[in-house]
Amino acid sequence: MVAQGGVIAIYQGAAETGPRALGHRSILANPCDAEVRERLNERVKYREAIRPLAPMATLEAARDYFELEDGASDGDYNAYNYMVLTAHSKPEARARIPAVVHADGTGRIQIVREADDPLTYAYLKALGRHIGVEMSVNTSFNVAGPIAQTPAQAMDTLRRSKGLDAVVLVADDGTAYAAWHGGERDSGRFTGWYAAWKQARG
Repeated sequence: MVAQGGVIAIYQGAAETGPRALGHRSILANPCDAEVRERLNERVKYREAIRPLAPMATLEAARDYFELEDGASDGDYNAYNYMVLTAHSKPEARARIPAVVHADGTGRIQIVREADDPLTYAYLKALGRHIGVEMSVNTSFNVAGPIAQTPAQAMDTLRRSKGLDAVVLVADDGTAYAAWHGGERDSGRFTGWYAAWKQARG
């Protein structure tokens, strides 16, 4: 779905505290798609086109595309786990992951660890297999209002957003549910991927 330019929201567990959504209430998209920033800002978030989007990545991908500062963290770069520090991108980053490199060549990066968030980490590893980069766009799961805090608010956010393709909700027991637009509002990005995935599973 993401490889085809899809935009999905993830709703899992308790919401994060602090200034950033870090994978529990997040909107995710393909960082390699140069049109994602405009599409997300215009058709999902309803905000200015210049607003930047943040990269979430495995530690390996973060090291591949950004200059991580030793002085900003310990030896394992844990200070980058919370999307509060910017890092300068490497020369190849703007061409490879244009959706998450700011105009000044930086990115407000979040490094995701398997032990901290197994689901989001697995998602990033899957992206690496499909698009060649273990990285995603990450922006907070809200549309011109507060971040979705309940499943009902998540559904309302999907309903109000023209460009959000689907919401994946994960129950406490690990069961995942997906909701998407139907009829004329179905872009086909999520449902096309979902149909192909079901067929591949036999």
